[in-house]
Amino acid sequence: MVKRKADIFFFSRTGNTKKVAEIIFRELSRELETNLIEIQPKRRYPYLIWLGLSFLPNFGVNVKCEDVNSDVVFICFPKWTINCPPITTFLRRSNLKGKTVFVVITCGGFDEKRYAASYKKKIEKLGARVREVNLIKRSKIKKRDLSELWKFISRVRELDM
Repeated sequence: MVKRKADIFFFSRTGNTKKVAEIIFRELSRELETNLIEIQPKRRYPYLIWLGLSFLPNFGVNVKCEDVNSDVVFICFPKWTINCPPITTFLRRSNLKGKTVFVVITCGGFDEKRYAASYKKKIEKLGARVREVNLIKRSKIKKRDLSELWKFISRVRELDM
């Protein structure tokens, strides 16, 4: 039997989202043929520049990243103020039409549900089917309390993708 394929894309400035993406990759690679792909900004800006850019809706930055090659796609990224510019660029250039997408957002501040809903809407406008959006608190990542992530992975395993 041929394993289904999944691409796990992630952008991580501080490393928290990378940890989450690596766990998803490690766990799901048992059932799926998975690729872990980093979305890398071509320029590394200091935090205050990133903060300023995150206030600009739909603003993107140049990124290096492979193309989407699977029908199942995970997109992992941090919650920033209004926008995550590397993810905005990734979404603009990716063909997600007809894909099944899971969104995982690491967050620490406030208003993360509205932020997540806005990205879900953007991804659905690209023709993808968003199966689930999962929010993971950075404080829990730092404390190694990943119970919400394990629940998410269990739900993904139960789905017929």
